[in-house]
Amino acid sequence: MLRIAVCDDSSFIRGITKKSLVKYSFQNNIDVEIDEYETGELLLQAEKSGEKQHQLIFIDYEFEEKGENGIAIISEFRKFNKNTKVIFLSSYPQVVFQSFEVEAFRFLVKPLEEDKLFKAMDDFMASIAEERVLTIRVEGENFFYQESIISHIEGCGKNCILHFSDNRRAVVSNETISSVEDRLSKEDFFRCHKSFLVNMRHVESYSHTDITLSTGETILISRNKYKYFGEALADYISGKRGI
Repeated sequence: MLRIAVCDDSSFIRGITKKSLVKYSFQNNIDVEIDEYETGELLLQAEKSGEKQHQLIFIDYEFEEKGENGIAIISEFRKFNKNTKVIFLSSYPQVVFQSFEVEAFRFLVKPLEEDKLFKAMDDFMASIAEERVLTIRVEGENFFYQESIISHIEGCGKNCILHFSDNRRAVVSNETISSVEDRLSKEDFFRCHKSFLVNMRHVESYSHTDITLSTGETILISRNKYKYFGEALADYISGKRGI
């Protein structure tokens, strides 16, 4: 399931964008869920609360008298989410350079041309393919999560819980932690305890009893995994730094 937000003060533009995205999803056999927002503030509220977490955002630059412009909204969004791709829609092509200051993925000029939107979607899907993405079953549907944003995974009987680094709510999957472990990058994830898989990129510190993550959370480390974890973390850091 690919979750997309369309944020524009014009219901007409939201409708046109959504229609094109649905058409693209049918042509490419992709399951999508599209949420509409009339203002950037509503989008921010949904993201901050964890009510909705999107992998791709289409946002207008100018909201007339309905709140801050798209650049200001995404600037605020980037304070707690660096990963979600953002595509700006605007009738003002001169603001394209401002959009890249907030790490825009693409910039499309209104009126929206379907072939250019489809090309942007092709590029987005290609970017996902280049990243390591975990496909996992949640409530009977397949969802896609970038491995980089998963801080750790917690085993819970026949289920497992995905915890994230970007403020989104934890997700419960009806898969076991062992089945998920088999599909994760062996370089990035380490089974530090029978009930925990940790993402090395989010380790801040560790002791004989627990690991502290960049999110501030702590998870258990098994006594017999302590030595091997230290060695694996050193290898991970050396590899990332090219040592």
